[in-house]
Amino acid sequence: MTTEDAPKSRMARDVELLWGLDASPRRRGPKPRLSREVVVRAALHVADAEGIEAVSMQRVSKELGYTTMSLYRHVDSKEDLLVLMLDTAMEEAPPGPRADGDRRAGLEEWCHATLELYRRRSWMVQVAFSGPPGGPNGLRWMEAGLRELVGAGLEVGEAVQMLVLLSAALRESVRLETDMARAARSTGNTLAEVERDYGRGLRRVVTEEEFPTVALMLREQVLEPKTTAEAPEGAGEPTRELDFGIQRVLDGIESYVRTKGAIGGA
Repeated sequence: MTTEDAPKSRMARDVELLWGLDASPRRRGPKPRLSREVVVRAALHVADAEGIEAVSMQRVSKELGYTTMSLYRHVDSKEDLLVLMLDTAMEEAPPGPRADGDRRAGLEEWCHATLELYRRRSWMVQVAFSGPPGGPNGLRWMEAGLRELVGAGLEVGEAVQMLVLLSAALRESVRLETDMARAARSTGNTLAEVERDYGRGLRRVVTEEEFPTVALMLREQVLEPKTTAEAPEGAGEPTRELDFGIQRVLDGIESYVRTKGAIGGA
């Protein structure tokens, strides 16, 4: 078996799929009404409106008014459809380089833009992670994040590791928030009400002797939703309190780069 004949890994196949390298040459004649792009756009509409659980080849075909089998001429499987959806959902351009060259501020902007993307399309964080970005849109976001990290003084290998850490923190925080909000809605409550009830419940069982730090957390009302003018409703949601953690990660990167520079210049 030659190298070309060897089975492709899922990630290698995804790259071909996302860049259209697997597509048959276009035949002459009028452009067909149904295409891969049309199928993916319809699937995005279903996911945005009804959640990722609603997405299926049958549901998307119904959205388009075609038979389910007709979709398989353009997308081989639901797994492929999800891969295409994720990259298309990231078509909004990531933040570009800052004019002032402030790498830390640039990375903060990248993190906030990523959060906003996940908030707008929270179904994205519910799709199982299958590997690093392989499509044009995902790679643009990856390039933007790596650009800031390498510009801050990290080696490219170090930058990749830090980008994985930041991306995972952002993704999982939004997933946690989404899951909690969904659970709250299933009981007819808001996330703020659930958090408030959780604190009240803990106060009935937590003692200073057994859980001194948890008791301190309750005394300082860390879990209580803040609804002042400075902290509007929803300020207690996990993703809206990520800035502290992000800032500490960035502090660590700056400290590491300074230390590395001092050792290298010694």
